[in-house]
Amino acid sequence: MTNANHILESGCISTKIHRHYEPKFMGTLPKLVPVRRFAAALKKHNWNRNPHIYQLRCERKQRISVRSERRETFSVLAMAMIAHADYNPESESIFEVMCSVETLAALCNQLHQYDSGRKSYDPILHALRDWEAANLIIIHREFDVEAKQQKAMRIWIRPEFFHGLGFSLKALREISLSFRRWMEKKGLRESYRAKYAKHVMRLARSNVASLENKHALKKLLLKIKRLVVGDDEMLRQEQQHLTKALREKKALAQATQAPETPEREAWRRYTQWTSQQPVAIVLAFEQRMKQQYPAVFGDERYVLYLQHLPHS
Repeated sequence: MTNANHILESGCISTKIHRHYEPKFMGTLPKLVPVRRFAAALKKHNWNRNPHIYQLRCERKQRISVRSERRETFSVLAMAMIAHADYNPESESIFEVMCSVETLAALCNQLHQYDSGRKSYDPILHALRDWEAANLIIIHREFDVEAKQQKAMRIWIRPEFFHGLGFSLKALREISLSFRRWMEKKGLRESYRAKYAKHVMRLARSNVASLENKHALKKLLLKIKRLVVGDDEMLRQEQQHLTKALREKKALAQATQAPETPEREAWRRYTQWTSQQPVAIVLAFEQRMKQQYPAVFGDERYVLYLQHLPHS
């Protein structure tokens, strides 16, 4: 018996595990227009034809076709990041992924925990490294000197990521500004600002890579934000345009609103009176009015009610 046959029969060959579970998006997509548009494009996306991934593989002298397992991880991870990205153009930076890598792994069904308690999500880390090398995302890492380990990383999606999905810079800018208008229209501007403030506070309390003294990275993030949403002057003009449009819409609504009829005014005043009276008094009053004026129906009866209120 050869040594190779002995190893085969004894089952001592160790095989490398590329992944423990099949990639599957386990989260839910927010009902936001940017998320819906990006998710729809992602579902039709072919990673083998992504220009940035293609360029990366050429530079690495790898085969052009991405392994099917890696493509599956790409698609699910991209969906998770799209679902948890910050699209608010008023945040300090844009397209930040507002959750940890471990959370991303769990959302992708790629978080594995060994009996020892150690957690593993290598397929996610490999995909992130590929995207970082292809300039699709920015990853900020920091080493904790005291704990002798890496802090949790922060991730931002670059415009190139969306370009690979078929969105030009012009389309990204329109999506971003439309999202801003939507926030204003729904009165959610302060809500999103508070949400981002909580995110920043959570990062400050957690062992996460800090942007303190990272001037080059801050400048890069600001440059990307201005590239997508425009400079401060453009944002100011957009705010003025939006405020003017809302003011004109309100004025138009008031101008086209029909004047209040005597019957409508009587109904409104009578309703105010009934809200301040015991139910028994109101029922007794209406019953008495029906007996005295049986021929009066509809809105006209409120004018009559108003004329005969007990306090009149």
